[in-house]
Amino acid sequence: MGQQVWPGDINNNGIVNNIDVLYWAVANGATGDKRTDTTSNWEAKDLPANLWDQDFPNGLNYAYADCDGDGDVDDDDKTVIENNFGQVHGEVVPDEYTPGDPATDPTMGLASDNPVVAPAGTLMVDLSLGSEDKAITDFYGIAFTVIYDPDAVGNKGNDFRLDVLADTWMSGQGDEKVIQFFQNDRDLGIAQFALVRKNGVPVSGFGDIGTFNIVIEEIFTGKSVLTASDIQMADVNLGTSPVVPSDLEFSVDSTLTATIVPIVRTGLKVYPNPVSGREITIDLENPEEGIRLVELYDVNGRLLRRLRLDGQTSRQQLPISTYPRGVYTFKVLTNKRIYVQSFVK
Repeated sequence: MGQQVWPGDINNNGIVNNIDVLYWAVANGATGDKRTDTTSNWEAKDLPANLWDQDFPNGLNYAYADCDGDGDVDDDDKTVIENNFGQVHGEVVPDEYTPGDPATDPTMGLASDNPVVAPAGTLMVDLSLGSEDKAITDFYGIAFTVIYDPDAVGNKGNDFRLDVLADTWMSGQGDEKVIQFFQNDRDLGIAQFALVRKNGVPVSGFGDIGTFNIVIEEIFTGKSVLTASDIQMADVNLGTSPVVPSDLEFSVDSTLTATIVPIVRTGLKVYPNPVSGREITIDLENPEEGIRLVELYDVNGRLLRRLRLDGQTSRQQLPISTYPRGVYTFKVLTNKRIYVQSFVK
């Protein structure tokens, strides 16, 4: 009997999880012989008689990343990881995680401008990676786990989600876009993520990469903790670098009431529209209102950028030259309401 693969377990350690997504990202675009069995149901499959030309650094052949056996590594193979997530076979070899040293290594940071929320309210938690003095070099992907109290979080579809910013040092437009993998065990309060590039080009930098939007359970009160752990950050050769884990304590106060902020489409000027230069200006007609948050979305509703302000200004310029032609929408949160305004570039 030749070598065998269990579809989705790319690193062949006995379990399908978010670490396999790092391997998938590195092998993305590779081609080779098909398997004789091109199904992806959970059972051992014989690898092709002629293995592929490339191997992972640990010696495994790239054919392990061809989860559906069709002869190339593409988005369909990531779907197999999602479908077979959590499946095990044989003896599971635990993945290795090396916690970083806060004195020398970058941190995966969790931060909230308002860590006190009402029952049924939404907790917004910014996710960042690295800092100016501990920047990330040659980033290609990161897998991590977020642990939370399932009694504190709502159990509907979007009650726990990560919105990845599209215009950051990590992610951009087109093939520069970071791909998100997300599997959430609501009963245990364990969410596994992977954020990967797939164009073969690593990047370097630091700062915000996304925001968690967490809807609090209606009957929960008291304190709770959100923890980022089991972090594995890799370069394009699957070389790993240590990252410091972190946590965030938040409170749910029953004396508060979850409020609905009105959304309006008048009272905000966006100019020039259409955009004719490198910048666009957002300007509140009421100067007594202060801008607290600006979000930019593309025509498909994808969050491109988030800018937090101190609420002391009613006018803000933003660079726009890096975005392709199209229709975009600003969502502007002030001290009193939310404005929504579209523009053309």
